[in-house]
Amino acid sequence: MTENKKFKQALFIFKICYLVYLLLAFNAFINGMAWMNAASYVITAAGLLLVLGMVFQYKRYRSAYNLWFLAAFILSYVISAALHLSFGVSGNLKGLIWLVLPILLGYISAFDMSGDEIRRELKWLSGIYIVYCTIANLVSLTMVCWGRRFDYTDGTGKIHSIGYRWNRLWGIYDDPNHGATISIIAMFLLIYLFSRTKKLWKKILAVLCFLINYLYLVLSNSRTGIVTLTAGVIFAGIVYAWIEKKSGRHVKRLILKLVCVIFAAGILCVGTYTLNEAYQPLDKKIVKLMNIKKTTKPVNKANRKKDLQKDYSNGRFEIWKNGLQIVEKSPIVGIGYRNIAGYSKEYFPEGYLVKNALGVQYDSMHNLELDVLVGQGVLGAGLFLILLGNTCIILYKRVHWVTCKDTAETIFSVSAAGALFVAGTFLSFIFYVNAPQNLCFWLFFGYAMRFCQLGEKEKV
Repeated sequence: MTENKKFKQALFIFKICYLVYLLLAFNAFINGMAWMNAASYVITAAGLLLVLGMVFQYKRYRSAYNLWFLAAFILSYVISAALHLSFGVSGNLKGLIWLVLPILLGYISAFDMSGDEIRRELKWLSGIYIVYCTIANLVSLTMVCWGRRFDYTDGTGKIHSIGYRWNRLWGIYDDPNHGATISIIAMFLLIYLFSRTKKLWKKILAVLCFLINYLYLVLSNSRTGIVTLTAGVIFAGIVYAWIEKKSGRHVKRLILKLVCVIFAAGILCVGTYTLNEAYQPLDKKIVKLMNIKKTTKPVNKANRKKDLQKDYSNGRFEIWKNGLQIVEKSPIVGIGYRNIAGYSKEYFPEGYLVKNALGVQYDSMHNLELDVLVGQGVLGAGLFLILLGNTCIILYKRVHWVTCKDTAETIFSVSAAGALFVAGTFLSFIFYVNAPQNLCFWLFFGYAMRFCQLGEKEKV
């Protein structure tokens, strides 16, 4: 593992730069700046150079779990996109780039790292991610006072509707669901660092940072965020229980611990909703104290509740229904993920993706599984299921082989990646898009699989 040091350093620096770029890209105050556009080209060029470097050194990565399944999945995307280039070349090319970079540089690269190298990388990335998110969410929380129905126009002329609106905290993000899932990653990282540090002041600091990020989740009123956090806690409990069981621990005690974890996850889920409701009287006082009603348009705070009573999916069911219609028209290879907007406009002009009450032209399914089925058809969906099934088999057979010093990192990686996978049921990321959640998923997934591989080698 001591070989290839310079290339590994280049990969490490790229991961830091890439992560920072993606976090800033989801900051409404920054993502419209001219230098961000230039940064995207630099990141892309640097990433492709590193991918080329990995190709030249392919022997170092050929033992990666799921390698050929992922290669087949990428090939499936190329086929789907190539057959629908009439809807645009650049969009399909971007989709390919954002599909390949996180998989190769985030996931595959982990299989040339030792456990200590992963730990060092994880601590550095955790520190950067947590500092940024905590500051960003502190600013977001203050927008409860000064950012009511805040509209920000960036340098390109695009208007960002952010701040606090419709009884939800957007903060600095264009979408509170993205803000919530980004914050949850920070929360998982904080729990990991809390478990690893021995200094009291660091533990106290971690708790304070956790509370700031958790408060954003509460005020964002994001159901996706709550489900993601709850799922992550449950995954952590299941992986811990499985590792302990295979280590010879008493089964009844493990079942009791697992029940406690599930119960705690339930309390966390209900508690987040309860805290949001408890905040509402305070919100009214803030509005009255700051005389906000005189400077902003009045908002019917019951609107969201009424909308959810009519359609609890908040429009997702209609999106998915339209998506299935697209699948019926092109079932085998799909239409290419980046062609959803153009394809639906041409072939389903009266569908929900094109015509809806919000006047929005949707370009995704807001669902990972349906994104794959629509984008790559039965071929891509089949490969996706094989990839998922093989990953579950690897975890079932090998996760309990991880060494004691790697246990905390393994539990964190599996639970964080699993939580983000669940979030993908309601948001479009993991494949095809350029988002911090996307990169983090592939990093954590790579760490988890690599620790399983290292444990297997240690066992042998």
